[in-house]
Amino acid sequence: MLTAEENERLTRVGPGTPMGELLRRYWQPVATVEDMEGKWTHRVRILGEDLVLYRARNGSYGLITESCPHRSASLFYGIPTEDGIRCAYHGWAFGKDGQCVEQPNEREGTNLKDKIKTASYPVEELGGLLFAYLGPAPAPILPKFDAYAVEGAIRTIGKAELPCNWLQI
Repeated sequence: MLTAEENERLTRVGPGTPMGELLRRYWQPVATVEDMEGKWTHRVRILGEDLVLYRARNGSYGLITESCPHRSASLFYGIPTEDGIRCAYHGWAFGKDGQCVEQPNEREGTNLKDKIKTASYPVEELGGLLFAYLGPAPAPILPKFDAYAVEGAIRTIGKAELPCNWLQI
């Protein structure tokens, strides 16, 4: 029988928790390619974080904190750029690494954008799924398991949201 303290240690997965730090060291499926058909952004809640999956104009995917660091506007309503996303509220643009790359309407010569960065994570597509790595850099290579990588395979992707933590499932 687990103590309450042991249960907390095993089941909490937010940033900075023991299990959260462990699970972040593995690629996690965050969505399907089908989830992104016909839209640019998709809300994702994983490992205690509210994030936005987006498809940049160049076709690549990114995952970024939902709340813009400027005025906390939701980047779910963001506008994809060539290689990132722009906040729909004041137009701040962020690159794949979460670094602010443009701040319209700020004074000329200011270096404020160089000091602004938000959490972002690499995303890779494999077998119709989108995987994200939320751990420390460098990200490991996404394992190319046969079920995801074999050419000509017939795949059916099903998904369900289960209101429980990783240990209960």
